[in-house]
Amino acid sequence: MSDYLQVILWFFLIEILGLISIPLAGNAGSRLADRGVSAAKTLGIILVAYFSWVFSYIWGFNRTTILISFLVLCLLSIGLYRKHKIFPERKVLLINELVFLTGFFFFLLVRVYLPKIYMHEKFMDFAFLNAVIRTSSFPPADPWFSGGFLDFYYYFGYLSVGALGKLSAVNPAILFNLAVALTFALSFNLFFGIGYNLTHGKIRYGLLTAGSGMLLGNLQGLIEFVSMYVLKEPVASGYYWSSSRVIPFTINEFPYFTFIHGDLHSHMLAIPFQLLVLLFLLNIYFRKSEKSIFENSLAFITFSIALGFLFPSNSWDFPVYFGLALSVIFVFYYGHYIHNKNLFGSVAEFFKSVILVSFFSFLLYLPFYLSFNPHAARGFDFVVPELRTTIDKFLILFGLFLFLIFSFLVTRLESRRKIGFFILFVGASALLSLTWSIPLLAVLLPLLALSLFLFLKELPERSATGFVFLLIATAAFIALLCEIVYLDDPFSGDFARMNTVFKFYMHLWVFLAIAASYSYYELRLRYWGGSGDRMLLKGAYVKKAWTAVLVLLVISCAVFPVVATFTRIKDMNAEPALDGMEYMNELDRGDYNAIRWMQKNIEGSPVVLEASEDASSYTYTSRVSANTGLPTVIGWASHEWFWGRNPKEVEMRITDVRSIYSTGNEKKTLELMDKYNISYVYIGKLERQMYRVNLDKFENETYFELVFRDSVLIYKLKKNM
Repeated sequence: MSDYLQVILWFFLIEILGLISIPLAGNAGSRLADRGVSAAKTLGIILVAYFSWVFSYIWGFNRTTILISFLVLCLLSIGLYRKHKIFPERKVLLINELVFLTGFFFFLLVRVYLPKIYMHEKFMDFAFLNAVIRTSSFPPADPWFSGGFLDFYYYFGYLSVGALGKLSAVNPAILFNLAVALTFALSFNLFFGIGYNLTHGKIRYGLLTAGSGMLLGNLQGLIEFVSMYVLKEPVASGYYWSSSRVIPFTINEFPYFTFIHGDLHSHMLAIPFQLLVLLFLLNIYFRKSEKSIFENSLAFITFSIALGFLFPSNSWDFPVYFGLALSVIFVFYYGHYIHNKNLFGSVAEFFKSVILVSFFSFLLYLPFYLSFNPHAARGFDFVVPELRTTIDKFLILFGLFLFLIFSFLVTRLESRRKIGFFILFVGASALLSLTWSIPLLAVLLPLLALSLFLFLKELPERSATGFVFLLIATAAFIALLCEIVYLDDPFSGDFARMNTVFKFYMHLWVFLAIAASYSYYELRLRYWGGSGDRMLLKGAYVKKAWTAVLVLLVISCAVFPVVATFTRIKDMNAEPALDGMEYMNELDRGDYNAIRWMQKNIEGSPVVLEASEDASSYTYTSRVSANTGLPTVIGWASHEWFWGRNPKEVEMRITDVRSIYSTGNEKKTLELMDKYNISYVYIGKLERQMYRVNLDKFENETYFELVFRDSVLIYKLKKNM
């Protein structure tokens, strides 16, 4: 089957999956204006990946297992549809399909001009994706540490991509780029769905939410543009990079940066899974007069699978959304108490629901947890004052969102007296920030206090506004937490909290983007729609000044996506392609031909020997294991060390690899190959550059068979020696 036919089959599977998942999404999103349609494709992908993983413990991970999972999903949906006749309006279906297709083909076009699976950490991502596709059982083999497994890493994001890729037999080098475009489109669609449902069916605000979440950048984009193109100052890492490094010694990614950067990391793949859970939580929040937080048992299981999927796909997401889930469940049973005045019954039901959600979101993934053995995290530590975030850096990251959110929150205070108290609280927070050396306290404490106050005030109504207040309060709490503690991992010194800020600030962007879009909707409704008369934005001059600031901020944040897209395409200077390996034709055609041969002819996961060194990370080394998923003796060394491998063993493996290539001692070569269970020896230009390769021992046909000859040589060890 040609690559184009495989891509068409893959896309057809995505569309069919979205269609057959509509009844299940509607069942779990029964109180939403779109009946869960915006969640259908993402839910279908999660369920097929989950069922395939579960069934793999019975039949192995293969196309038959994935097809069975597909059929199980079909049967569930058909049964649910026949029972409840759950299906949305044609208009809702059409709008969501247009939103998805727009997002998909827009970013597919971008990826066509940025196709290379090379540089940064794309080798790592591609190695993991290939390892998942090749595996027949879980956890998959670690492609960069032969004999090891991916038991230290959250690999379900790659499983979600790999399952349908394996079923459609699409070329992995094409699948990588399709996956980036698909993840962008799913996220864009879900942001749209959240905005659409918060505003009870307003398409324009769905689009506004999607644009805010997925298409905007931060203010650093404008600063960098002025620096590079107006002041003509030299910039070391090109235009787009500094927008993700605003807070010193940390990473501050946001969705458009993540996608334009193009590394298929777990935190990228997990964005639609987060938004799916958020949409289901919104549905629970809207269930005002119901006795149960779920429509039925199937809705409960669906939610538990979606929530539980977060940990094995990107473990940093789970505590945030689990905490948010507990808050929403509390809100539901608080409303239950207000309505029935039965304190004991409401408390009992609350704890029952919490226990069930906790238990099932864990139990359904028990095999993963039983084999999960992470080594990178060593607990928590406190952030030293010198490394805390300053207000100006925080405003560069979230200035537009905070402007809209604070405008909305303050106008909800309604009276001069309340506004006066709030101003006093801001002053007190500023003093505390100076006293405790936590600069962001001056911004975040008022934001947290005001959003919580308004959330509690709105609690009996259970409106969309209250849900947004909860998102704002959650974002403020997470940001404050990042100023106090960090996860202790192998990064140390100035970079100690790099990963903590990196992972949790993505949640800030998601929550604040949604809240800012809704804030604009409410402000338009109240001050421009004539349905309200709040004094803070009263008067033509105030409105004009406010609008001018907003327009300036929006334009400033729109600079990054436009300039970054064109500069990335210009800098890469690649021929348009979907195949992420095409660059090898120019870089090293011998590698290209040899790796293509290996992809077509080597089955299973036999160990292949290729070059490695201490400084291998972020280089061209490990290109064979990355592009095939076949495990090698040692891949990117510092990455394996970071993931918890013993540094001495890593160093020993590097030494042994060098010995196998360089020694003339046939016995030693065979002993070392047996030690690591090596089946293939790869000798390309890189190996010849790094080692004095002794070919004589490999020419002994008693032990070795030459299976590929070009500028690259591939020898296979005869197992019957």
